[in-house]
Amino acid sequence: MSAVGMRGVAGVFVGIAVAILIGIIVIQGIIKGVNQSGWSAQANSTWAAVTSNIWVAFGLLVIIPLIVGAVIILRIIGGGGGGM
Repeated sequence: MSAVGMRGVAGVFVGIAVAILIGIIVIQGIIKGVNQSGWSAQANSTWAAVTSNIWVAFGLLVIIPLIVGAVIILRIIGGGGGGM
């Protein structure tokens, strides 16, 4: 793989990491900005479930760089059509 291709691969991984971090910062700001005063018990439990599911989803996002890395490795090993 050429040096340009390697920079492209590194750029993909950096882009994914930056996007995930920005997403975490934005979601954290939104969650902290919600005023729950006056909410019913059911609304509070629903909000807790939603926020829990959001953080589980962000936890699963760490799989994306692994998948991208596997695709890149398979493409290098298999010849991959010469696109990179």
